[in-house]
Amino acid sequence: MSLRPVALLAIPLFAPLFVVACGPEAQIKRQPGSWSQRVEILKLEGKGATPATRLQMQKMFDAMGAMSVCVTPAAVAKEDLAKNLEQMGARGQNCTFSNRDATGPTIGFDAVCKQAGGGSMKLSATGSNAPTEQDITMTMVGSDAAGKTQGTMQMRVRAIRGGDCKPSDITPPDLPPGHPSVPEAGLKP
Repeated sequence: MSLRPVALLAIPLFAPLFVVACGPEAQIKRQPGSWSQRVEILKLEGKGATPATRLQMQKMFDAMGAMSVCVTPAAVAKEDLAKNLEQMGARGQNCTFSNRDATGPTIGFDAVCKQAGGGSMKLSATGSNAPTEQDITMTMVGSDAAGKTQGTMQMRVRAIRGGDCKPSDITPPDLPPGHPSVPEAGLKP
C-alpha cells in the first residue's frame, strides 16, 4: 500500500475536519473570511517513501498553501465536524471510531478504516481549534491484510484566517443539494 495516493486522498477527505469543530455544548465555528492553510509533512515512511517523494509531496502542499480561500458565512453555517465524521462510512471509507473530541477548543479522533483488499488505515488527529486558526497533527498508518505496517505518514495542518475575503481568494461553489456534505442531504426521502 503506497502512501502517496493515501496522502492525496487524505487532504480532501479531512480538510473539513481541520477547519471547524462543533458539539452539543460548545460550538466553535471558524469566522468567515480569507483562510490559508499550510501542510507540513513530519514523517513519511514505507514503500515508495523516498526523500525525493517526500520533497515532491511537500512542494505540492506548499503550492496549495500559497492560495487562500474565501470562506463565506453560508459555507461556515454548513460546516459540521461531527456530521463529517459520521458520514465517513457512507462515503465508502468504512471507518470505526474509538475516540472523537470535537466539542470545543481541542480536536481529536482515532479511527480505523478498512481498505479494499483487506488492509486498513489507522488515522489519528489531535490539535487546537479557534475561530481564527486551527492547528492539527494527523498520523496515518497503513497496514496490509495480515496487519503488517506498510507505511506511515504524519502531517501538521495549520489554517489561519487572514482577514476579510480578498478579490484574489478562491471562492468554492456551494455544494449541490443532496451532496453528502450538505447537512440536509440525509433528511430527504
